[in-house]
Amino acid sequence: MKRKLGVGIAVSLLFLYLATRGIRWDDFAAALRRTRYLYLIPGIAFTMLGHFIRSVRWKYMMSPIKECAVGRLWRATAIAFMVNNVLPARLGEFVRAYVIGRTEVVSKSAAFATIVYERVVDVFVLILLLWYCMMRVAGPPWLQRSATLLLVFNLILFGLLVAMVRWRGRFRALVDRGVRPLPTETRRRIHGSANAFVDGLGVVTRPASSIPIALLSVAVWGFPALGIYCSVLACRLELPAMASVVLLVLMSLGSMIPSAPAFVGTLQYACVVGLGVYGVDRGEALAFSAVYHATQFFPITLVGLYYAWRSHLRLSELSGGRPV
Repeated sequence: MKRKLGVGIAVSLLFLYLATRGIRWDDFAAALRRTRYLYLIPGIAFTMLGHFIRSVRWKYMMSPIKECAVGRLWRATAIAFMVNNVLPARLGEFVRAYVIGRTEVVSKSAAFATIVYERVVDVFVLILLLWYCMMRVAGPPWLQRSATLLLVFNLILFGLLVAMVRWRGRFRALVDRGVRPLPTETRRRIHGSANAFVDGLGVVTRPASSIPIALLSVAVWGFPALGIYCSVLACRLELPAMASVVLLVLMSLGSMIPSAPAFVGTLQYACVVGLGVYGVDRGEALAFSAVYHATQFFPITLVGLYYAWRSHLRLSELSGGRPV
């Protein structure tokens, strides 16, 4: 944990340096003074709505395991976002499986499998948005390479998930060979977790669930884009609506880079690069990143802390949450 935190802090400091070098701090301060903070209220509402719809979509992904209440899925999701904001090592997704497994009495490994599938769906949407951005905006060459690498990785991962479900017997035999040297009790636990993980992938072979998941995925990403646009208006940046999609894609790519909690540094650099495409001054871009980052950090963190308190969960417990 400490090593991951150290690496994350180092990465964040590097990206903070890249984002702030050459900044005229007078421009940064002036941009903050010009900000119309009332515009952030609908932006926060759009962002929180996107988080909530993620919970609704998760219900469809969890349906092969158990019909879960959206309210409980929402609480687990809020706690997970909070954990990503305040704890190192990007534990949020493990915590989400841990919390829903605890509240709905389902296998945490099966719940974690649905989260892996959710990430596959999200990356497919991100790739579509990335290609759309490249058709509309002349971006740097590395952006196109990122789209290609993401597509290849995601297709391989999706193929593996489907293969695990279709050829479950072969997967179990492969796991059996891998754990054979281990003690009996350890082998039993690993077998149980592997079987539960495959059970959680049942939605992969349910075509009927694809349509609601696809439609909800549009909302999962669409509402955050609206939230970004509200921050653009708040900061008095005269940009086309398309800029919100470009920023959403770049910040999502930045969030995939290991960093300190709350994506400090990577988010700032993504904003500076994205707004630079539209000729926005670096000082103004950094001010936008600070304003937008606050709308992303404080509301969901406070909600997540509240639900963790209501559920009698301590941060020390959540930092050790793993699917089992």
